[in-house]
Amino acid sequence: MIWITFKWLVAFIVVSVVSSLLVTGSHGQESTTDKRIRTRRVFHGKERRFPASVHVAAARLAHTTQLLPADCSLNASSQCVSVLEQLDRTLNLFNSERSNVVQLNGYVRNSEVRTLLLEQLIQWSPDGLPAVTCVATRLPESEALVAIDAIFASTKAEPADAPARHTVKDLSGADRVAHVSLLPPGDTVYVSGQAETGNLAEATYATLESLHRTLQHLKLDKRNIVQVKCFLAPMRDASIVNREIAKFFSDTKIPPVSHVEWISGSRPIEIELVAWAPKKFATDTVSFATPPWMKSSPVFSRVARIHGNDRIFVSGIYAEQAGSGEEQVKDIFYNLEHILEKSNSNLEHLAKATYYVTAPEASAALNQLRPEYYDPEVPPAASKAMVEDVAYPSRTIMLDMIAAPAP
Repeated sequence: MIWITFKWLVAFIVVSVVSSLLVTGSHGQESTTDKRIRTRRVFHGKERRFPASVHVAAARLAHTTQLLPADCSLNASSQCVSVLEQLDRTLNLFNSERSNVVQLNGYVRNSEVRTLLLEQLIQWSPDGLPAVTCVATRLPESEALVAIDAIFASTKAEPADAPARHTVKDLSGADRVAHVSLLPPGDTVYVSGQAETGNLAEATYATLESLHRTLQHLKLDKRNIVQVKCFLAPMRDASIVNREIAKFFSDTKIPPVSHVEWISGSRPIEIELVAWAPKKFATDTVSFATPPWMKSSPVFSRVARIHGNDRIFVSGIYAEQAGSGEEQVKDIFYNLEHILEKSNSNLEHLAKATYYVTAPEASAALNQLRPEYYDPEVPPAASKAMVEDVAYPSRTIMLDMIAAPAP
């Protein structure tokens, strides 16, 4: 009896210590005010205002749609304020706080607008900033200079066996379009970008069907989809993409959608998605899959699945110094490895990667060097988009990453 009690005491101490490390950590700080949500912000390198990564655990996560300014005739700074005000309305619906935002993606016209958005963010959430990634792109509203989408932790409990899609009052969009998807406890699935042939309308619908087939292979369906991201060209035809998305989701509320304009090759659009799945027992925190009709790759997985409500969002990573494509890629991966180490993770536990490149040289260097960094058995799910600008002067590549903690 004494031995059993001692074992339980040891187990309690171990769990308490691990939980404490997650909340505070030797390289990070806990900055959320809700004790039910555990976040840990890690800082790295010269940038000390924004975290290099945000680790969130034991929380229901919500994904927003791409939020555009309420008035696109405003100047860039006012548009930045406007999109953050819309995010406030979204957080209020879930009784959530600004410091509970764990990732924010900025879609900006250029690097100057990126700087303005970051300045506004510092004022908006001084008690805890999210991991931030920005890319330069035109937007579905031609006069818009900035848009955002975000992931935030919520304490709102909704018994559900699929993501709950919510429309936020007073935000733009049709009634069928969800501004937010709230995930139940469980796993998160990241499906790499897929692209089919045809004109923009045909390719959009065919790609959605292809993604659906991938989900069905995982025993999931449309209602499991949390968020959709489209890489398309030209952006002025985003309404065509939205029409095909609405057609595909004709029997249900449309999940959050974001758009990025890319410089496409032979395909007019590529689409990636995030999906929710019921919790599945696994020996590791992340697993990878390739549907049998697809070819596997040593540098990206077709599907990655984070097991449980525990993940790490890494801020967009640029090379610290301007240089060739090869020099930038090496510098980025050097810093990525250190950020992951401080975040209790590693390259083998990357789940999702988005690579933004502006030059063929940088794209080629990324293709050449990825095999040196990734284990060919467990590379992350990924999309690579050639864009006009990565919103940072003299840089031609930027990485956006999501990871699982190492066991």
